[in-house]
Amino acid sequence: MAALTRAAQADWAHRGGDRSVAKSSWMPRDATPRSPLEALALAVLRSHVPEGVDAVAGAEYWVQIRQGTTVGLGLHFDKDERAHAESDAWRHPSLATATYLTDAGAPLVVFDTASSGEGAVERGWLVSPRRGRHVAFLGDRLHGVPGELAPQDDASPRVSILVNLWVSRPGGVSRCDEPREPFDVDLWNVGYDEDGDILAVCGAACRVPPERVMVDRDQSSQQGASATSQLAPRSWNSSKMTTPQFARLMYLAEHRDGDTGPIPLETWRHVAKGPAAALELRYD
Repeated sequence: MAALTRAAQADWAHRGGDRSVAKSSWMPRDATPRSPLEALALAVLRSHVPEGVDAVAGAEYWVQIRQGTTVGLGLHFDKDERAHAESDAWRHPSLATATYLTDAGAPLVVFDTASSGEGAVERGWLVSPRRGRHVAFLGDRLHGVPGELAPQDDASPRVSILVNLWVSRPGGVSRCDEPREPFDVDLWNVGYDEDGDILAVCGAACRVPPERVMVDRDQSSQQGASATSQLAPRSWNSSKMTTPQFARLMYLAEHRDGDTGPIPLETWRHVAKGPAAALELRYD
């Protein structure tokens, strides 16, 4: 973790810096890692595709460090940016992932909304950063880091390494130059464990299932997209938690009916302090 943190900070200074979005790099599936970041990217690939590595061409990776006024990141779809700019093509990675190096910052929010725009959103997930936590989701889903959900009393940096798996390399993304610092790949256990699903490069992981909350779509849609509203307890429920007298449903600043749904704010604040620090939303 210490080596990954140093590598992430160096990469951000070189390829991200003060810019809001860092430039990504490419790790071919059959190449030997030359840095801790390449080792992580290859470990992600082998962990998620242990029996069919040939199904993907490689991994695109980049670093995000967010703090202060840049705490959030707008909702977006990961895509081949060059293909989209040149031909308006929506080409997505097979899988999108995030690995966190700190506990700080706003949660990742993922909605079960594809770029095709077909159907209304039915599910959503909120996941707080935790040191060593690894999150993966389908590469064509709407996601972001809403700054309004960041802990108010936390000014620590939010450091993450993003790794996306692609069937073929996205346009304009190339392998990073040889690192200046020496790197001994033999010291890194690049791959997956006996179960084939734990990133060995990050050590063991403890799986804690997210809490689950049902949100009444009809009730929430009547409140308007821009306001924070008070709804009666019948609008949502959870089998694991006591329902408060009123459940406040918050619409994100970027809320769009059909693409995103409201978030039960008190419930999320409660869950964010627990061991899972993750919440699944079901829009009924």
